[in-house]
Amino acid sequence: MQNLLAQRFFKPFFKVDFQDSRVTSEECLIMERELTKGLKFLRWALLLMRHKGSWSPAATAGEFWRFLFNIGRHREILRLLKLPPFDEIAQNNPGFAFKYVVPIYLTRGFTAAERVSCFLYHYRRMHATLPENVLRQILQGDVTLHEISNGVNRFALTMGLPGQRGHLEGELSLDLRANGKRVFNLSFTIVPGWVVKSDVAEILLITRLQGTLGSRPEIRLVRKVFHEFFPGKLLLAALQGIAAAFGIGELDAVCATNQPYYVKKYASNFQSAYDDFFAELGMVKTAAGFYSSSIPIEGRPLASFKGRNRSRARKRRAMRQQIQSACAAFLLEAADRAAHSSFGAVNSTPFRGAVEPIPSPISSPTPDLKIP
Repeated sequence: MQNLLAQRFFKPFFKVDFQDSRVTSEECLIMERELTKGLKFLRWALLLMRHKGSWSPAATAGEFWRFLFNIGRHREILRLLKLPPFDEIAQNNPGFAFKYVVPIYLTRGFTAAERVSCFLYHYRRMHATLPENVLRQILQGDVTLHEISNGVNRFALTMGLPGQRGHLEGELSLDLRANGKRVFNLSFTIVPGWVVKSDVAEILLITRLQGTLGSRPEIRLVRKVFHEFFPGKLLLAALQGIAAAFGIGELDAVCATNQPYYVKKYASNFQSAYDDFFAELGMVKTAAGFYSSSIPIEGRPLASFKGRNRSRARKRRAMRQQIQSACAAFLLEAADRAAHSSFGAVNSTPFRGAVEPIPSPISSPTPDLKIP
């Protein structure tokens, strides 16, 4: 009965849309199969709607209408997700292709067209840039971009898909781990510049930045070992290395009130974690409501620090450069291996074993890496 209702909801649309001669019969079957998987899609959509308990029936209907209005772009998503390794995650998680439908996807205020454009742009860029085995590991787990050890503790910067709790807040999760435990997280997406009213072709968009519940002891350890370097700034350094590897020159971030899970009750906490943090870095709030900066973020000049604070600032700067260079080098090496492999062939060497990061001692930062 419920499957029948789902079919009746979508069938009138298909009868009209399939008259378009540009749509092949195979694509029609794929669309119908994906959208009429019974309650799989509907249950997933209803689950996401719980993130916004105040939705009215009219608002819900409006979202479905906007989905149907953008069905042409959704066909592009389905074609993209047929490519390996996306096909594997799409098969295991049918809702993956529909996450952009939710109004709070990435940031509050994006239109349906902007949300679907962000989703498509990000995964097309990832597929075009990274070798398949690297991309597969990112989608199915985590890659370790860089490890640092002080002889007693090990710290790692990893990248992968966000967990279930944060899957609407970005398409990639950059995590700081202390002795194996995740203690801080930054979520970001590669998006076209026009969605944030930028003149550049593409940007990195930060949509989540926060610590992990119950990790205060580890955060204190990180700050002690890294010369009072705040964990969020360590992740930002890694993100700038990723930007260098992709050749992206601008970084944007959501303001507190546009963060997907902003709650007015905790407005001061959000203000401190987002607006105050990005403003302190020197990022400028744009008319579109995003904090923006060119990459690299310069930060305060050393001359503005005095005494011991200047010495700490110099060490933090060296550490930041070490992290940026290491993360960029990791991705550039992976892409270089793919470029030198035979055309169309997949690198058969296990990714982690081929480029296992060597822990860097904190006392000896690497020299600057020049990115072409």
